[in-house]
Amino acid sequence: MSSRWIQKRRRDQFYKLAKEKGYRSRASFKLLQTNRSYRFIKHGQNVVDLGAAPGGWLQIARETVGESGFILGVDKQEIKPLSWRNVVTIVADIEDPNLSNLIMEKMPGRVDVVLSDASPNLTGSWDIDHARQVYLANKSLEIARRILRRGGAFFVKAFHGPDLQDFRSNLGRSFETVRIVKPPASRSDSSEIYFLGLNYVGERHLVSSPEEQPERYVSEEDTASRS
Repeated sequence: MSSRWIQKRRRDQFYKLAKEKGYRSRASFKLLQTNRSYRFIKHGQNVVDLGAAPGGWLQIARETVGESGFILGVDKQEIKPLSWRNVVTIVADIEDPNLSNLIMEKMPGRVDVVLSDASPNLTGSWDIDHARQVYLANKSLEIARRILRRGGAFFVKAFHGPDLQDFRSNLGRSFETVRIVKPPASRSDSSEIYFLGLNYVGERHLVSSPEEQPERYVSEEDTASRS
C-alpha cells in the first residue's frame, strides 16, 4: 500500500465523513445516497447484504430499517460484530450453491431487499476485472431471485465494460424498473457503477427501453462537505 494512496484517501471527503460518523467504510455513503433518492430500503424491512465486510452497508441498512427490521450480512471473511441485535452476520461464499437456503434459515421472513457490494481481487487487467465483477453481480442476482419477495429490490455493483448490457437485460427480466446510478461517493475516476432493480416480478421477457446513462445527484453529505 503506497504512501501516495494513503494520502489520497486521507484527503477524500467521504473517507473523512465516514470516520466522523463512525461508519466502517466510505462506501457507506454510496448506499445512503442512493437510498435517499430511491427509498428502496424502508423501515421494518428484511435486508440481505452480500459481500458485507467490513460492515458499512450493514450500518446504513440498520439505521434505515430500525429496530423492527432485520439485516443479514454475508461475506467470505468474518465481520466484526455490530451492537444491534437485529444485525446478524455469517461467513459464506456467494458462489456456494446452498447459500440461498442458508440465508433463508437465518431470516425471520421473506427478504425485501438484497444488496451486493461484492468485489473480486483486482488484477489490474481491465478485461479480467470487469468480467469477474460482472460474474459476481450475476451470482448475486441468482441469489436475489431465490430469496426476494415480489415487489422487492436489488442493489448491486458492477464495472463498466462490454458485459454490462447483457447484465442489464438479465436484470430487466426480473424487475419492473432498472436504474443505473453513480453515487457521489463513488470516485469519479472509478469504473464502478451500480444497478438498482425495483419491484421484483420474477422472470419475464425484457421489453426494450432506451439505454440509460448513469444518474448523478448531490447528497446532503456532499453539499455539507462543500460548504
